Amino acid sequence: MGRDQRMRQALELLLTELRTRIDRHPWAHLIADRNERVALELALPLTDHEGQMLQAVAKIDRELQQALESILAHRAAFQPGKVFCLRCGRADCGHGAPVDARHVFTGLSPTGQPRFADLGQWLLERQDPRVDQLYDESAPPLACVVSAEELTGSLLPSFRDGATGFRLHGEVVAGWFRLPDPRGRPSALAVSLPIISSQPRGSRRRFGLNVLGAGPAGESLEHLYDRLGAIPWTGPVRWAQSVLDQIERSSGRRRGSGPLPQRRIEGLLGGLARRLQRGERARQRRTVHAQQRHIEGDRPTRMALADLARAGEEDLLFDRRRKTLIVLGERGRAHVFSPAGRLVTSVRYAPAAIERKRQLGIWLKASPRQVEVLRRTLAAD
Repeated sequence: MGRDQRMRQALELLLTELRTRIDRHPWAHLIADRNERVALELALPLTDHEGQMLQAVAKIDRELQQALESILAHRAAFQPGKVFCLRCGRADCGHGAPVDARHVFTGLSPTGQPRFADLGQWLLERQDPRVDQLYDESAPPLACVVSAEELTGSLLPSFRDGATGFRLHGEVVAGWFRLPDPRGRPSALAVSLPIISSQPRGSRRRFGLNVLGAGPAGESLEHLYDRLGAIPWTGPVRWAQSVLDQIERSSGRRRGSGPLPQRRIEGLLGGLARRLQRGERARQRRTVHAQQRHIEGDRPTRMALADLARAGEEDLLFDRRRKTLIVLGERGRAHVFSPAGRLVTSVRYAPAAIERKRQLGIWLKASPRQVEVLRRTLAAD
């Protein structure tokens, strides 16, 4: 066996051990299909004098476990589309996402529960002089930087999370973005872009830029993106995430907790707000294009009822995360219905994407009762 093969074999054994620990962890689903990397500091003794090899193994064991716990704790605190609820100690408790398209994240309550409010009302309470522009359909969206102190200033010390080291570093809220609903009618919505970080004990601090919002009539942002092909904040968010990645890397090079790079984050938030407001002209072009495609029938929405009528059992699925029913049609069409029988959106998926959702257990076979209720509800409309 050559040198390269021996080195590869050693790394593969370490990777196998890490994957085994992930598979046995109750939070393993949080890092499924994620491009994560684990940094280990190896100090290998040249001899086994006085059990030095056992000490090195114990050190690697601790570092593997700390790295795993750091990744999982961060993923528990940072889940796309949801704010970590310190009151419940989780992000998927039902408190962490807006339920209305016009709502923005306004901070944590004294007990750590996320708060949301209508963007217009919130700007009025802040006495923002630009609030009139919010209702001018010809004006670009407003973007406002919210400080970390405003988001967490009322949080009681006893509800701060020591296990994950969760922190809010500020956010940008923006709106209204006027986008078509599934029927092509213009609808106003807002978006919140908080920056969070986590740092479990003994681990480096990890950062994340979240995107919080709801589409027209409660449609998820994921479905909104699939339906329109692009959303106005995509470019600014990608830019902000690339800057945040640089901040995390430079912060990670410092040993210990070290000072937080808050000044750089504040500059990032300001730049993000400017980009969101500058992007209005491109946003209008994309919106007009999406509306035109809807009128021309290029989107699969008009085929929803026809696909439901000819769907077999294998084409009727239940999305366990969003509690919606999925009807699959030809050429990758997927129609999303609420439990009440309302068409939320229609999108197209590649066959591999549909199969992946099945394999991960995100889309399950719909029960006969769910299908019966859906068909009966639509027949009554």
